[in-house]
Amino acid sequence: MLSLNSDKTHFIQFNNASKCTSVTEIKYEGEQINIANETKFRGLYINNNLSWKTHIESIKNKLSSAYYVMRLVKPNVTANILKVIYCSYFHSIMTYGLIFWGNSSDSSKIFRLQKKIISIMISCRSRASCRKLFHNLEILTLPSQYILSLLLFMIRNKNQFQINSEIHQINTRQHANLHQPSVNATKNQKGVQCIGV
Repeated sequence: MLSLNSDKTHFIQFNNASKCTSVTEIKYEGEQINIANETKFRGLYINNNLSWKTHIESIKNKLSSAYYVMRLVKPNVTANILKVIYCSYFHSIMTYGLIFWGNSSDSSKIFRLQKKIISIMISCRSRASCRKLFHNLEILTLPSQYILSLLLFMIRNKNQFQINSEIHQINTRQHANLHQPSVNATKNQKGVQCIGV
């Protein structure tokens, strides 16, 4: 039988910044469930106003330690080993859940860290342009990785999306394109389903 640990259980009441919502109380078997402003769910930090700032700060700390490790081992290993360390340590943390937080304005902090690590791998000045370095190492930039993640999501879940010809029978130039869902809330417009299309 599944039991609920009330000390480890809490709920988030999502808020819209422009609208004040009333506080809800939830009880289970007579015990009150605590309300939280943020929580970690499947490795992603989610907060009550649906911003990714907490999650990005969390992975920024992890990636900073990866940057430090890269600086330590750089003099003692080959370029191929550095790339393996990058892929196994930095890249795996950076890309987890990227389709959710990749279009956040705070994601630029992670991109800056990525550029720092690339400059260490190639041994160039920290202020030098990294555009050619990414190409030489065959590593995608964070924005490019975000786009790739969205494309892979769309391909794997194409049955969840409609084509314009399924919505209307008018033979336009876009009749074979994916249908852009109409949503009003900015959070929804930045969501995976809309951005992906």
